[in-house]
Amino acid sequence: MMICRSRGWNDEVSEVNRIRIKIVATFVPLLALTTSLILYANSLGLKNNHVSDLVLMVVSGAACFYAIMIVLRQKFDGVNGISYAVFASGLLLWFAAEFSWGYYEIVLGEDIPSMGIADMLWLVGYGPFIYYVLRLYRFYCSKQVEKRTMAIIGMLIGMLGIFMINSLLNGLSMDEMDSATAVAVTYILLDLFLLTFILAILWTLWNGKLASVTFFFLTSSLLIGTVADMIYGYAIIHEKEPWVADIFFSAQYICIVGALFWHNRFFIFNKDRMIREWQKENK
Repeated sequence: MMICRSRGWNDEVSEVNRIRIKIVATFVPLLALTTSLILYANSLGLKNNHVSDLVLMVVSGAACFYAIMIVLRQKFDGVNGISYAVFASGLLLWFAAEFSWGYYEIVLGEDIPSMGIADMLWLVGYGPFIYYVLRLYRFYCSKQVEKRTMAIIGMLIGMLGIFMINSLLNGLSMDEMDSATAVAVTYILLDLFLLTFILAILWTLWNGKLASVTFFFLTSSLLIGTVADMIYGYAIIHEKEPWVADIFFSAQYICIVGALFWHNRFFIFNKDRMIREWQKENK
């Protein structure tokens, strides 16, 4: 009995490590590819912003598709079922935002206006993500995270927020602050709000060999997205090229795909896979 249990545990660990290696081997080249396409578009005779728009439509569409597939597989049962259905709706809104932005720039050849349809879709899309994070925080952390831990996380995030907003608005007078400024600041504040609670979840689940990986990817996506929003906001406010931020936005979506892949692989029951593994172990 002890031998079987040990062999089963070793097989589980080796499977987890194999999937981790597979993710790294897939996502690192993918990150390099998307970054290279955006950076060196001019060398191919293309516009950087057009290529970055296409890249973001593809990676956000992939994340949205993967999330919808998870919803179809695990249905609406339990905490994960409802949470991931809401999460998928947020990704759908963000994909629509990326599509509308690309349509304006590539098809119409125009710069999308501040607080246009894309910004409205992005801002509304934060609603499902906030619900997702708070619901999982309540499930995993409400009785496990000490107030002191949340206070430390909140203090660090607050200091980061002050630094970022101060850097963003540096040199601007009150008369120069417009709707674009308000949108840029709002994105950063929403990112930091989500980051506070996702860090608490990651802190709680850090010792979990499976669960921690999902939230590591989500935390990484939020950190990268916050940097991207900072770059994007600075470019919009100071009239610079915003496509540089798309390098980070594409990485953000790729990290979201990583989180969804891990959840799909280890947290959704697959009857056929279980039968295959049982047959393999009992040959």
